[in-house]
Amino acid sequence: MPKRLLLPLVCALAAACDNTISGPSGTASSTASTVSLSTESFEATLSNGESTFYSFTVGTAGSVAVTLASLVQVGRPAAVATTMRIGLGTPAGEGCAISDTVDASAALTPQLTASMSAGIHCVSIADVGQLTGPAIVAVRFVHP
Repeated sequence: MPKRLLLPLVCALAAACDNTISGPSGTASSTASTVSLSTESFEATLSNGESTFYSFTVGTAGSVAVTLASLVQVGRPAAVATTMRIGLGTPAGEGCAISDTVDASAALTPQLTASMSAGIHCVSIADVGQLTGPAIVAVRFVHP
């Protein structure tokens, strides 16, 4: 094949092969809103029959998840499998007016989840009569 014909043929083939990668046309939209979540925790020492609470502020209405993360007797390194009462509510005077409760042992996943309105709320932890001595409780909760 003469060189004069080869050059136009190569150019024609190169033009036919387009290596451009393109994606689907159109635009995508998302209506999902992102809510910023806060993780808080507190520790307290409780004895038989005692309770304590911690106040927090929910920025926007949403789900609050509470986890009794750990329970250990004072002076002993091992975890205790004692049942405690976890509660959610609103502060009332020097206490916490509980609206949702569950009895649970320490775990890695939330034991109590409830929908809460925006505002000041409280999480409570109480002995249900099973502690045999002072114990340190650690509570973690996630809220909007």
